Amino acid sequence: MFDGQPPPIPDDGDPIHDRPDDVAAPLSDLELVADIWAADARESRHVAERAASVAALARRRSIERDKDFRQLGGPGLDSRLRQSPVLADVSETFVTELAMIRCCSEREAELLAIESILLTTKLRGTWSELYAGRIDVRKMRAMVDLLGPATPKVATAIEQRVLPDAEHLTVAQLRARVRRVLARLDAQAMDKRRAEAARRAGVCHQPTRDGMSQLIVDLSVAGAAACVDAISQYADLLRADGDERPIGVIRAAVAQDLILRPWDTTRPPVTARLDIHAPLSALSADSPCPPPAEIAGEVVTAAQCRELLEQLDMLGVRSAPAGGCVRVAIGDPVTGRLVAVATRNELRRGAFGTARRSKRRGRRPTTSSPPGDRPRAGGHHDRDPDRPADGPGLRPPPPSHGYRPTAPQQRFTEVRDRHCRMPGCRRRAGRCDIDHAVAHADGGATACWNLCCLCRRHHRIKTFARGWRFELLADGRLLVRTPSGVSRVTRPPSWTWDPEPDPPWLEEEAPADRAAR
Repeated sequence: MFDGQPPPIPDDGDPIHDRPDDVAAPLSDLELVADIWAADARESRHVAERAASVAALARRRSIERDKDFRQLGGPGLDSRLRQSPVLADVSETFVTELAMIRCCSEREAELLAIESILLTTKLRGTWSELYAGRIDVRKMRAMVDLLGPATPKVATAIEQRVLPDAEHLTVAQLRARVRRVLARLDAQAMDKRRAEAARRAGVCHQPTRDGMSQLIVDLSVAGAAACVDAISQYADLLRADGDERPIGVIRAAVAQDLILRPWDTTRPPVTARLDIHAPLSALSADSPCPPPAEIAGEVVTAAQCRELLEQLDMLGVRSAPAGGCVRVAIGDPVTGRLVAVATRNELRRGAFGTARRSKRRGRRPTTSSPPGDRPRAGGHHDRDPDRPADGPGLRPPPPSHGYRPTAPQQRFTEVRDRHCRMPGCRRRAGRCDIDHAVAHADGGATACWNLCCLCRRHHRIKTFARGWRFELLADGRLLVRTPSGVSRVTRPPSWTWDPEPDPPWLEEEAPADRAAR
């Protein structure tokens, strides 16, 4: 607000921040409309320029580069079946490199690569209209989505018919017109597109908001409609029986029960793995500001985590349910670095040792007693509050002389990394390889500081691909550099980003300051 005094002059080096009101306030309505159109045109041109650059880089990463992978480096069956034919002549490493360049997921990078190659080859008319700013990005993607499987001749014919009026059509109208012309000129392309979608079908869950997720299942139109109708009928029966929950909540519960079938004991049991990462302070309802937790890799509040643990009867880190296990991760309270991963029995042995129970009844061994006279973990002294905690403590698993990591090393690495350490990759640790940062054949130790989780695809890229560099730093960070010179760094997710404040006893144990004497 102007109070008659001139605004202060900023010091040298201070950034001057623009506000939205400063940009748009003095303009008329017509000028605001012109700015909106100009911004859309600039966005369209920038996207067209990016597509040309992505396609040019893809041509440099030809399929010939994959010969470096040799026989051991071929993609798996699922990867081959899901590969887009547009990327058939491009190296398998290109999508990963593009994801590193843009700092995005590989799925997003794959879609961008397909879009860019189609725009600069088969759909040059669409690229030209996009570069000129006569169509926006959403209309361009509608053209790519519908004309991607069509032959170049059919795609060019449809572009000539549709693009002259595309500027004045909405995205829905443009899609309808392209479908109508495509069904007339080449119905096989629509069937091919449907077959391609069926070949890439899958099941996944996508987090939405407020600790909720959507279960996404790719089905045919008829199959999806039949499933929804069956779920609705079961929900209507529950509503008729007096269930007063919202109908959408009832349908969601019905769908979950139909998949998990908790009432059916006639079939072989299937144990679902659910990874829960929660600090101990999050398990207490009395904590004034409890930290968040993670369920299946997604951040949730401490209250939601406690509700789930109460349902599983595990709140307080009690015994796990049938088929499950409880592992406690011990981290440094200052740095957040993972120190050890232990079961409840290993926690007892770390605190009280593994000494055997005294043969003489009523005799309580002291800390100076020989190992043979100390009580066994899990015995009556586990409940003795006066028993001294003189155990060996907990630490990371020791190095191994073999090539394959030991079970404790694998457990420690999976808990520390939680998923593939490649930047942008979220494949869970249970589906990853435990890889040596420095190859075992080159003298790399089989030790936790030289191990990390990499999914099979990124493991092959690290081992066989030309021009890639992977380096596991001493502090646990993984440095990855692409052939184009882009570097990204990932940290183990078990390291805290916001370290807790120093405990009060830390200053008491600090050495004396000699300069103050």
